[in-house]
Amino acid sequence: MADQTEGPSPSRRRMLQAALVLPAAAAAAAVGGASPAHAAYNGNIKRSRVITRARYWYDRNVDYNGSSYTRDWEGDHTYRQDCSGFVSQCWHTAGSYSTRSLPEISRQKPWDNLKPGDILNKAAAYPNGHVMLFEKWSGEGPGLIRAYELTTAVDGMRCKTYAVSDLRARGYVPRQYHRIVAG
Repeated sequence: MADQTEGPSPSRRRMLQAALVLPAAAAAAAVGGASPAHAAYNGNIKRSRVITRARYWYDRNVDYNGSSYTRDWEGDHTYRQDCSGFVSQCWHTAGSYSTRSLPEISRQKPWDNLKPGDILNKAAAYPNGHVMLFEKWSGEGPGLIRAYELTTAVDGMRCKTYAVSDLRARGYVPRQYHRIVAG
């Protein structure tokens, strides 16, 4: 069934808010290891790392606020807390792109070739533009996908099932980051 939404677990959010510990990346760096979401800033990035970075903001339940910024996994860079800032953080780009500028660092691709870490972009000025990060093809039926998105102040961060036909009709275009690599 399309249009199912999954939000971060309230218990996870409470645990994360209550815990005043170093981010996992800082802890890994302290013992000499790299975090599972580590990727060179503005460099090539594996698809699995893009999804790990998406899960990081999702698990933290980052609030939507287009005029605020929050830190990435490593804690070294900040990204705008909106849909395109979320994608920029997942791709670990140099700064936050907009729905209109994401095409500058990505290429259009066929719907049937979507892979984890690709995006579904509706390149338009606020409030008509939006971008989602493709997670996977949904096992709930043909033509259904799961996507992460940072939506509005009300809906916030979520992972939702969509019908490809609905996204196409609403003007979304599938795109692949030019620095994404297999893995």
